[in-house]
Amino acid sequence: MIIAKRWRAPSSLVVLALICSGLSACQQYWRESGIWDVGEHQGLLLDLSNFYHRHAVEEGGRCHSPYIDGVTHAATGDVEDGAFDVHLRYYYRDFLNDGDDDCSRLRPLRCTIMRECRGFSERRFKIAKTETGFDVLDMSGARRR
Repeated sequence: MIIAKRWRAPSSLVVLALICSGLSACQQYWRESGIWDVGEHQGLLLDLSNFYHRHAVEEGGRCHSPYIDGVTHAATGDVEDGAFDVHLRYYYRDFLNDGDDDCSRLRPLRCTIMRECRGFSERRFKIAKTETGFDVLDMSGARRR
């Protein structure tokens, strides 16, 4: 006679811990891949991009959820008092308002050159190096209130 063992599903905390560790490993992989490096500062662009996405607005406040879609120039300044500046030129888009929903036959330019919440811009960031990475202290330009 074979007695079947009762299978118990893992608790939700174990599943949550596995998901969090997987996401952490993914972010660490991207941080170390070299894509996010600015000069000799490994992973700095990832921290700048995250800070920008949380705090920035573009086009006079019309674009409330911008993200950096590409970087055209990144330069670091001299270290003063444990902090340094980064000058960043970038192409931004907006998660919520990038102009794709305004395209129609009646407004043909809205689908090409007159799109809102897409464009090139530049900002300066003030960075402090910490034991675990970088801490973005300040950013030039418009911010959310």
